[in-house]
Parts: sequence; C-alpha cells; structure tokens
Amino acid sequence: MKLVRLYGKEFGKLCNRYNARKKRIEQGVRKIIEDVRLYGDDALIKYTRKFDKVKLTPRQLKVTESETSGAYQDIDSEFIASLKDIIENVNRFYKKQLKKSWRVVDEDGVVLGEKYEPIEKVGIYIPAGTVPLVSTVYMTVLPAKVAGVKSIVLVTPPNKYQSVDPYILAVANLLKVDEIYKVGGAQAIAALAFGTKTIPKVDKIVGPGNAYVTEAKRQVFGYVDIDMLAGPSEVVIIANRSTNPL
Repeated sequence: MKLVRLYGKEFGKLCNRYNARKKRIEQGVRKIIEDVRLYGDDALIKYTRKFDKVKLTPRQLKVTESETSGAYQDIDSEFIASLKDIIENVNRFYKKQLKKSWRVVDEDGVVLGEKYEPIEKVGIYIPAGTVPLVSTVYMTVLPAKVAGVKSIVLVTPPNKYQSVDPYILAVANLLKVDEIYKVGGAQAIAALAFGTKTIPKVDKIVGPGNAYVTEAKRQVFGYVDIDMLAGPSEVVIIANRSTNPL
C-alpha cells in the first residue's frame, strides 16, 4: 500500500485534476456519440482505427460463423468442460430470481397484478484486456437468456489481429449469443443505442467498461435503457492523522 500525504493546495489540485479529466471525457464521448449517430459504420471504422489501432471494413465488423467455430481450436478442451458446469450453476441461480406475472380480482371486481415480459433486444458490452473477461460474458448473457430475451447482441473491441479473443467467442457461442461485433469503447455503446447499417439498435445495454464506456452509457440513457453506471475497481482512502494505516 502506498501512502500519499496531501496538504492544502495539493489536495485542491487533485480534486481539480479529477474534474478536468471528467469534463474532457464527457466532451469527447459526446463527440463520438454524435458522429456515430450521423455517420454510422463509417464512424465506427474511424474510431476503431484511432483507439484500437485496427483497420476494419464495415463487413468485417460482424464476427462470422467460421471465426466462432475456429475459436475452439485455440482453447483448452478442459476449459470448455469446466465452463459448462459453471454455466449450469449460474443458470440455476438466475432461474431462482426469475419474477413471474400474477393477477388477482378483488371483491369489487378490480383486476390487480404485475406482468413481466422479456425485453426484445439486449446489447452486451464486454471489455477487452490482457485477460479475457469470460465471467463477464456468462454473467451478463445468462440473465437475458433466462428472462427470455429474443435477441442478444454482444460487442467487444477487436485485437491487433482483427479478431476477438477465442475464449470470449467460445463462451458466447456456447450461450448462443445471436450476434457478435468487433467494436468497443464509447462508439460501441452509441451503435447499440442508435443503431447503424451493420449493428442493430437494442432496447437495453448491459456490461462494464472504462470511464469512456461508462460516460457513454450515461449519455445514451433515455434513448435506451442501461443496467447501471459501474464505478472503478480501484480504491482510494482519504484519511486524516487520527487514522491508523495498519
């Protein structure tokens, strides 16, 4: 653990730095969203080249069946076996959470109740990184499957080989995700919220991401539903002299 002691102006500078970064992200994301709304796939290609350093064409945005089937050649067979057990356990848990519609008629003939229906189309964002976030895939896809969502669209940033991590593809395939696209960042959120020629508009967006993804979800909320605004996983403790660091 690293202790940083800040006093007076130094603490103020730290707060101002956060506010400046927040404003910069907000403005940058607003520009990206507007570009995707106006220019669709062309904007996705531009920002994928800029941020991910990957050159794709609109036709390459969607993961093909051959890419998905080929992913199994690059992963351990034991992984698939253990994954099936995990999926079964998680699936059982979500089924217990499933809400059911109900209705009653009171003595005056008034009908009361609640009706639950699955969302038509859900978009799932899976971040890219040095380690594939396999658990994020099944923890976001399975609730939609259990709820009966008719169409699930998954987006995730491409790697330098113009493809998606094979583990991500394998899990998505096992869970029968309907469509997978190689696009990430705020531009992916905008595409899911408003649709492009290639990527369909969805009714709800779920899944974690960095500050830009989170800000994009905040800005598109209202045009589309979202799960939540996930905060950072890092922790900063602000304390005074009365606090024992041990």
